[in-house]
This record gives sequence, structure tokens and C-alpha cells, in this order.
Amino acid sequence: MEECTELSHPQEDGSEVRVDRRLLYPVDTSPPFPSLLVHGLQQAFQVISGSLPAAVVIANLIGAGEQWWVRAELLSLCLFTSGLATLLQICVGCRLPLIQGPAGTILVAIVVIVSDPKLSDGALRERTPGNDTSTAPWKKRMTEIQGNLMLASGAQFLLGVSGALGFLLRFIGPLTVAPTVLVLGITLCRYMIPLCEQHWGIASLTISLYILFSVFLVNVRIPFLTLRRRKCHVTRYALFQLNAVILAVAVSWMTCHVLTVTNMLPGNSTLHGHMARTDVRMRVLNDAPWIFLPVPFPYGMPTISASGFAAMVTVTMVLIIQIPGTYSATSSVIDLPQPPAHAINRGIVVDGLTGAISGMLGGVMASMAYVQSLGVVAVTKVASRKVFVSAALILMVGGVVGKVGAVFTIIPDPVVGGVNLVATSTVTAVGVSMLHTVDLSSSRNLLILGTSVTLGILLPDWMAANEDSINTGNKGFDQVIIVLLSTPMFVSSVLGCVLDNLAPGTLEERGVAKRDLARPCDRYLPQDDPYRLPYITRFMDRVRCCSFFPLSPTFNKEVTCQRCDRTDSKPC
Repeated sequence: MEECTELSHPQEDGSEVRVDRRLLYPVDTSPPFPSLLVHGLQQAFQVISGSLPAAVVIANLIGAGEQWWVRAELLSLCLFTSGLATLLQICVGCRLPLIQGPAGTILVAIVVIVSDPKLSDGALRERTPGNDTSTAPWKKRMTEIQGNLMLASGAQFLLGVSGALGFLLRFIGPLTVAPTVLVLGITLCRYMIPLCEQHWGIASLTISLYILFSVFLVNVRIPFLTLRRRKCHVTRYALFQLNAVILAVAVSWMTCHVLTVTNMLPGNSTLHGHMARTDVRMRVLNDAPWIFLPVPFPYGMPTISASGFAAMVTVTMVLIIQIPGTYSATSSVIDLPQPPAHAINRGIVVDGLTGAISGMLGGVMASMAYVQSLGVVAVTKVASRKVFVSAALILMVGGVVGKVGAVFTIIPDPVVGGVNLVATSTVTAVGVSMLHTVDLSSSRNLLILGTSVTLGILLPDWMAANEDSINTGNKGFDQVIIVLLSTPMFVSSVLGCVLDNLAPGTLEERGVAKRDLARPCDRYLPQDDPYRLPYITRFMDRVRCCSFFPLSPTFNKEVTCQRCDRTDSKPC
């Protein structure tokens, strides 16, 4: 265990892998097995905390809010598809250490779909023969959501296969990515406030513990006795830094349990502080089945509509636009080269594939990279791919074994909000740090940065309060515009990208030249490229036609060299 916390990682052949000295476990290393599960659980917790409210909201939107088994099924499907998406991304997708979870933005499209007059209770009952419960109104709404999600995910899959977004990366610089990540972090922090305000005392305790473990006790190493080669050794383990999330949740959860048992928290659901009790959602745990096996089309054959597809594909495109910023932020934190075009193309393809699978199984939630997990990586310094594989397996098991997934639903809301508030705050700081290559003394850059961040925060707020202000005469087109202008990441990224590419400025002033020079191009040999696919890349290198395939690791090498040449940097 001690070797894994060293700054270098010796291999069996005597060689040494060069790694980022800020990371305890880089992408190509692995913690010991017990720690592997703990770190994986910390990452899985980010998805669990986002899946529960998503399942509740969807159940309410389709008209099945009072049926607890529907919520339990949706939660299990969210966990299972999130684990599957994470596993595919780590193995054959972008290969960055990121956890995948349900995209909350997709709820906007679901609202549009269920608002269709043909899906109202009255219209559906007219088409329902007798009292046939197999064709309940909420099931018809689910099949409509499933069909439109699968179709939109198919479009995303084709976009990734075509390599179009990878081509557009040449126009995306720090002044596009940094404001997007900054606004994304602030937006996510807003979503955590309603959870924290359920009981600010418990939320503050969780936040304080998280900061205590990850900042003030970061250098404290607890001695443990270990048996190695038939001899006892004393190993010092960075308990607090590596397990900050688990420890903060455990202590706060136990505090809530003590306050619940002693009736210090109100038992009346109408009183403030009730959601901090640990017995609020015990019914979910009791009603959850032991085994839940996802099956295709559980609610009937999917259906589609023009307005539903337009809304769903619009939200999907918004999610795609966020991908380069998320990947770039992740690679910066773990000190890897900026993701090449083929890695981003594969990430889009996997997102499209898992979105279609989610729609087919009835999960009706597209997957996206959770930047909250990036905050956990920044705090714990653990970026091992094997940790994220273990998180994926935990999520899949939690989705199939209903009782396991239901256990996490009884975690009090203030505890969930406090942990995620710190993680998302770290994401905001990452957005600020990405400006280190930009000339911040330039009035050009300050104007672009200020405009994209300010409008990215304020314009969606204005749209939320003035949705009726958009009236082009076409309701479907109006809804598309409202969805786009109501998405902070879309507004900030588009403004940043357009202004940065149109406004006159040198590459050094924009931070593009410094960014490319700072990329550790010579850190890895070709066979050690962190974005290459395992096992099959060596065979793809021998087939020349693979260089024309956008998903191949040998694709787009000439474009990368051209970028290096334009910035007079060393060829990659």
C-alpha cells in the first residue's frame, strides 16, 4: 500500500512510470483492493445522489409519483445504465477517469414531451379500452419518452462516428472551455442549495468535515500493520485524504441517525428539518425488490413525435457541446494531454449508445460525465481507471440488486447536499485555473471572459422567468430556443467560442499557444498513449485505412501536427 502512495510507481520489469506528482494514484495505477472499493464507492455516491431526485421528478412528470415501485424501478435503471456507461467510457470511450450519470438537462425535454395535449389524461383515456391497467396513461408517456430518447441518441451516435465534433476542436480554446466549466460549477452549486437548506446545521457539519479531512488532515497518515512476504510491516495510509467523502458522509449520517432516534429532529413532514431524519425514506427500502432485472421495452413499444424529438435532440446537442470542456478540464486536473479528436469521438459514440440502451430499458435518462467526480479526484488525488471501473460495477450491482440501491436513498438530503456542494465548488475553481495560459491583462480577453460568464449565468435566469417572451409563431421552434437559452453551459460556451474566434488576437494572447506548448506530448511513448484503446491499437496501427476512421486512435494525426506547427511548438 505504501508503494502506491509514492510519487513514482515501479513496474515489474524495473522501469518506472512517470506520473503527475500531485496524484497519489494516476490513471495507469491501482490502489490496493480494499481501497479500490472505497474509492469506487466515493465516486458512485456522486451518481446515487443525482439519480434519486431524477427518478422522483420523472415519476411525478409522467403521473406516477404516488407509485413507489415506479420510483424504485427508475432509480435502479438510472444506477444500472450509469454504471454501464461509465464502464464503456473507461474501456472503449474517452478513457478519462470520469463517472457517468443521468443528465438532469434531459428533464427539460421530458417536460416538453409530457406537455403534449395528445398525452393528457383525458386524451389517453379516450384511446384506452375499458379499465386496462396495462395501458395506463403514465406508461404511454413513458413509451413516448423512450422513443424520442432512442432516436436522439441515435443522432448523437452518428455524430460521433462522423467525427464532426473532433474537427471543431481546433476552434475551442481556453476562453471557450474555462467560462463553460466556471458557469457549470456555479450552476451545479445552485442545485445543491435546496438540499442543504433542509437542515443547514447538518449540511454545515458535512461541509466542515469534508474540508477538515481533505485540507487540514491531508498529510496525516495512520499506521497500519500489514503482512507482506510473510513479514509484518507498518504501512502509513493517508486515511483522511483518500476517504474524505466516505468519512464525511458516515459521520454526518450517524449524527442524523442519533438525532432521529432521540427525536431531536421533527417527525412532522411539514416542519423544517424533517428531511434530515434517517427514517424518511424507509418505505423505499422496504418496498424495493431484492432482484431487479432490466428488460427491453417494459412499458410497450416506443413511439415518437416531431415536437418530442426536436426537444430531445436539442438537449442532446447541448450535452454534446459540453463534452470538450468537461474532457479538457479533466485532463488538466490529472495532467494528461488534451484529449485528441478520436477520444472525443468515441466518448460521443458511447454516450449515444448508452442513451439508446437507457431508452430501450425504460430508464429514459441520457448519460453525461459528472464533473462532480472531477471535484472528488481533485480532493483525493485518486484518478485510477480501476477505481472508476469498480464504481461502475458498484452502480450496476446497485441497479440489479434493488435493496442495495435503496440503501443509498435513505441518506438524508442535507448530507447529500453538503458533500456535493464542496465537490461542485471545486469544479468552479478548476474553471478558474484553466485561465492560467490566457493573458488576463488583455482587455480583449477580459471582455470575452466577463461577457460569457455573466450572460451564461443571468440569461438563463431571465429566460426561466420570461418563457412567454419567445414567440415566433411556431411552438416547436419556440421551445428549442427556450431550451438553448435556458442552458447556462450552452450560452457561455457559444459566446466564448464565437467571440474568441472572431475578435482579433494572437495565439499567445488567447492562451492557445501556451496551452499546446504545455501539453506533455513527450511524456508518453506511442504505445503508452493514455487515450489508445487497449489490446487492439497495436493491430490498428498496421492497417492504414484505420487512419481515416474517426474512432481509431490513429485518426487525425495530421491535424494535431498542424496545430503544433501553427504554434511553433514541438511536434507531437
